[in-house]
Amino acid sequence: MKSDFNNVSIGISDGDYPDLLKNIYDPPKRLFCKGNKNLLRNKNLLTIVGSRQTTTYHQSILEKIISDLKDLPFVIVSGLATGIDGLAHKYALENNLPTIAVLGSCLDKDKIYPKENLTLAKDIISNNGLLISEQGPGTKTQIWHFPKRNRILAGLSQVSIIISGAKKSGTLITAQIAIDEGRDVLALPANINLRLSLGPNELIKNGAQILLDSQDILEIYNIDKKIEKQKIIIKDKSHAKIYSLLQTEPMSLVTVSKKLELPLEEVNSIISQLEIQGLIRFNQFDQVEII
Repeated sequence: MKSDFNNVSIGISDGDYPDLLKNIYDPPKRLFCKGNKNLLRNKNLLTIVGSRQTTTYHQSILEKIISDLKDLPFVIVSGLATGIDGLAHKYALENNLPTIAVLGSCLDKDKIYPKENLTLAKDIISNNGLLISEQGPGTKTQIWHFPKRNRILAGLSQVSIIISGAKKSGTLITAQIAIDEGRDVLALPANINLRLSLGPNELIKNGAQILLDSQDILEIYNIDKKIEKQKIIIKDKSHAKIYSLLQTEPMSLVTVSKKLELPLEEVNSIISQLEIQGLIRFNQFDQVEII
């Protein structure tokens, strides 16, 4: 399908205007759209946001969560920013899930921000997705447009997933708006010493739900489906030993090293490789666990 960059606008009094967004404080009076505006009627919009900087851990968890949602009636909503937002759109497209990008810039091709995601924006439209913005054609992009658009990210969905973010970040603005509007917020826990996890960990401390796997999302949407565990085949013996040990319980790298009598450096290297493959992750206690 050819990318369509023609604007369509939806006023707050129009029938196509999303009900959830209409109910927030200070809803946009008009939305400018490019692509499949029918997605705004979907009842299973799911907002996923995070930091511009990413780690292997955050990327692998995000990819796993979105792949688990394949063939389910979800629409992934994010902000087209570099990092987690762009990856959320990318993984959605890879799993044939429709996706909505909420931009801080207007939708003119020469003003799409960030410019490096223009191709991604075109791919979203070409794959029956949608770009939306509060900024009309020709509007010059201003810094304050981006925190302002976060209320749209939070307002479109009943659930917002917070993957990563520092304590003071746009991601946390989105989360706080969602909380203030009585929406569900799920946050991904991680290493307490990692700056990009300070935001989600703080949200959990203050009462946000912990995101451990895709089942947590399905329960909120009342979608009854058990995510089947993929059969794991690990050919390398050392890798297989560590993976098998971790199936008993989460444990620290030092504990793994002692139990298997392997050098800590070797354990650390193998753990990194298994993490890259999306088979394990570090939990909030800095222990390694099976995904």
